[in-house]
Amino acid sequence: MKQKGLTVLVIIVMCACALIAQVAAQSTPFMIYGYVSYEDGTECDNPIVNIKNLNTNEEWSADTNAGYNYYQFMLANGTGVNASEILRFSVTCGGQSKVFNHTVTEGELNGGGIFNFNITLVALTPDQQVWYLTSVGSGAPTANDSLNHSKDNLLHKGEWAGDGTSFKLTPEKPAAWFYADTGAECGLSFGENTWTAYIRTEEINGEEVGTHLKVSICKLDSEGNVTILAENTTNLTEASAYTLWEINCIDNGSTYQDFSVGDWLAVILWWIDAPEEKDLYIYYKAENERDSYIKSPSSDPGYPVPELPTLILFSSGLIILAGYVLLKRRNPSSD
Repeated sequence: MKQKGLTVLVIIVMCACALIAQVAAQSTPFMIYGYVSYEDGTECDNPIVNIKNLNTNEEWSADTNAGYNYYQFMLANGTGVNASEILRFSVTCGGQSKVFNHTVTEGELNGGGIFNFNITLVALTPDQQVWYLTSVGSGAPTANDSLNHSKDNLLHKGEWAGDGTSFKLTPEKPAAWFYADTGAECGLSFGENTWTAYIRTEEINGEEVGTHLKVSICKLDSEGNVTILAENTTNLTEASAYTLWEINCIDNGSTYQDFSVGDWLAVILWWIDAPEEKDLYIYYKAENERDSYIKSPSSDPGYPVPELPTLILFSSGLIILAGYVLLKRRNPSSD
């Protein structure tokens, strides 16, 4: 009886171990969810959210509901996504769309997902681009100006990057610079047009009221020499938390928005009239993932290199010009 009881106990233990091993071998669920909104803060119901793993080429569609701006989907850890892999989000709603990448971190993987991953859609014309202020360091030449910089960070095209939330401008360091991740790869021009900056700050009250926030769109050469292309200043009036300031940067009539190979696009934020012993917090990403970003004009040629249609048009113009010159040489009497 003792031997029989021992045998049963061994069998039970073995079954338990096998069950534990089976459970451990199963993939841990990895969930992603959040809300989709327009840049003015209104909800975007029933969005289309598609995700692609750029490392494995697997694709998925998130679950949504016609009456809500919520989206969610679940993947299997180890089979659908792993740490350091890049997920590409393609979001469409109400005629607006956004495509951006997100690199999965070990913390997100261990925590079971990316929670409250909210998405803000930015309205753009076909040729406009959006550039986000980020908390990531930049490899661009540092601007040679007379100001103390609180930041020299990346100005990232098309998507937000980094894990920071905010930074501060102070009387001692009133300027923050953000540089594109690469210089112009060929000669190009934005024309003589207006850029728009959307900058989110903390609540404005007390001594901050009446000070000014200046945004300048700049060009840097390889030595860091600065050319102001467009700029404007807004008066900081009393406002509640996470205030959005829309600043239209008007073309600088004394310069041209032309870039040569190796010139860098950059943006400077400058707190003017900063009171002593006071800080102004500016948010890369505020509550509900509301970003600070810059919109280029609709004449954007596709910095850092023109898009294919622009190149084709430019090449066609050169061919026509060359043909005209050749024809003139063959027919000198045509004048």
